[in-house]
Amino acid sequence: MKGVLHLRMERQLHHAALVAEIMEFAVDKNARSNGNGGEMLTYASELAKEAGCVQIEVACNQLRKNTHRFYLREGMQNFHYKFSKSLRGEDTTENMLGR
Repeated sequence: MKGVLHLRMERQLHHAALVAEIMEFAVDKNARSNGNGGEMLTYASELAKEAGCVQIEVACNQLRKNTHRFYLREGMQNFHYKFSKSLRGEDTTENMLGR
């Protein structure tokens, strides 16, 4: 298996349209740097467009610099901020997820 990509499509109020969102996306470390991730993203984009989506989005942890470069190289732009709050009683400003 090359990897997995979980794609969700829903009508969003702030876009007033159908939008695709990549919820989970992982490429096996042995299948990286061979175009597999790009192929998967292209296929997901095609599915979303065929379904009538006006945009495809993905959220990515700030610590994942290589992943940021991948999305930028694939033509995506960083237009959003995503805010998080721990619900476990932890009061920290340091990003611990993804470490």
